Amino acid sequence: MRRVVLVLAVAALMAGAAPHIVSGQTLQVRIGAAYATDHAPVFAGVEKGFFAKHGLDAKVIMYPTGVEAINGLLGGAQEVNVMGTTPFLAGVSNGLPLVLIGHLHGDPNRTEYADNYSIVASAKSGVTAGNIQALKGKRIATPFGAGGELYLLGMLDQDGLKTSEVTMLNVKPSDLVTALRNGDADAISIWEPWGSTALAQVPGAVLIAEGGCRGCYDPGTVLTSTRVIAEKPEALRRFMVAFAESEQWVRQNFDAAAEINMRWIPGVDLETMKRAIRRSHYDSRVSRYTRDMYAEKAIPFLLGQKRLKKSFDPATVIDPQFYLYAEKMAPQFYADLPPIPEAIRLK
Repeated sequence: MRRVVLVLAVAALMAGAAPHIVSGQTLQVRIGAAYATDHAPVFAGVEKGFFAKHGLDAKVIMYPTGVEAINGLLGGAQEVNVMGTTPFLAGVSNGLPLVLIGHLHGDPNRTEYADNYSIVASAKSGVTAGNIQALKGKRIATPFGAGGELYLLGMLDQDGLKTSEVTMLNVKPSDLVTALRNGDADAISIWEPWGSTALAQVPGAVLIAEGGCRGCYDPGTVLTSTRVIAEKPEALRRFMVAFAESEQWVRQNFDAAAEINMRWIPGVDLETMKRAIRRSHYDSRVSRYTRDMYAEKAIPFLLGQKRLKKSFDPATVIDPQFYLYAEKMAPQFYADLPPIPEAIRLK
């Protein structure tokens, strides 16, 4: 069930609004998000007033996974989604008019990324820490069509296991810890905070893998649609500036951001949230690696696993203009990040 949080844009919340929007009217932006630790920049942007500061009346609409969030975006419930790569690529492959305008988390200077995913097994499974091979014949729960499934497939492939050698169960993120605890699954594959929560709440739970997928390229995405780009470009420009400020704040205030997450993500204790929030790299920048690694890694792998209907050129669904605008208008929000080498910068 979706939870909607409405935040009115009040100019007095924060001083020093960006000069390029001071004289403009407040614009609405509705953001599709999920119960995931790495969505912290959205939650912080609301509670710390960063969206309001940049002339936006921000509403967050919560979804269980990116699949449902895409339906909301294309149905007009929101203008922007923050979510994983897998449902984005699957949606484009099915002809949906989705466009990537930035990253929720990732590293523009790396050619692999799956840092915020984990595989956790129960004590009863007999699987030992770090032993992917021992998952053979086991029941592994993950939400189908989302990033946890792609990560699991990538880790199995990396260790020479076939998908047919495990039993995959389609389980909602919020039910994974219970499934592991009750013995309905031998292991789970999921994003944070649910991996860390399983380790904290399931007696004897064992960490099998945490990141480390060399063949995976699954950064978090900031998505919109072709219709929104055509109809609301100013709202998207403001969003990317505000989002950059919010991401910087999260990078510099992990514990405070974890406390904000507690009000949005139920069922997680604060110490677990503090661990989980550090698993992602909060960097909204897009580089040529985004385009190239989707083309060289993510799309071929998903095609091989029959998770995509057809191939496509990812360059046709990446529009960096809004991130580049934010970088130009507010370079201070990127100043603490390593520079992107000129050879891989998108223009």
